[in-house]
Amino acid sequence: MSADISAPQLLELVHRYYPTNLYSSEAGYHESEQYQRLEAARDVAMGQSALWKGCLARLRESLSECKVQDWTAIFSNDNCWRVRVYLPEVLKLPGGAEEVRAVVVLVSILAPVYVLYSSFQQYSDKGASPSRTIYEDVPETKPHANKIEAIIRDVLHVHRLPNETLFTPVPDIQVRNTSLGEARLIDCLFTDDRW
Repeated sequence: MSADISAPQLLELVHRYYPTNLYSSEAGYHESEQYQRLEAARDVAMGQSALWKGCLARLRESLSECKVQDWTAIFSNDNCWRVRVYLPEVLKLPGGAEEVRAVVVLVSILAPVYVLYSSFQQYSDKGASPSRTIYEDVPETKPHANKIEAIIRDVLHVHRLPNETLFTPVPDIQVRNTSLGEARLIDCLFTDDRW
């Protein structure tokens, strides 16, 4: 696939890996040709993780001031490699809470594409709040995001999908915790578990 991968091309691709109009709890879902193809792709990805590990090493070396964490969960039905790069600065908020900021990259195992977003999460004596995920560029994370993105592209030779493509509806596919009618390309190509 080229750098100008279209939403229709990706829709056709994900239909090769997910049975249509079936919930994963229904008879025939796990036995379908599509699901078997998806499981095989996950097995291949888990067996060929050397390039991903090299990418993580380069991120750790280039961003030594940050905490780089591999949150890949292909074994639990994700379709992506996942890294969270925590920025070194923790923002002190009024009332004693703190905000931790991260740049997150998901790299699909189904197509040579990735998504990058910022994740802001607040912590207080009451615990952690749900994170805010921001798919547009934000000034607070942009300098780190630029460095991370350059490494991801250089090492893995993948292309970033625009938001309008990422959020294209895929109404006839059910992915993990999404229902039929709710899935989008981002859920199918990567994961519906984004934080």
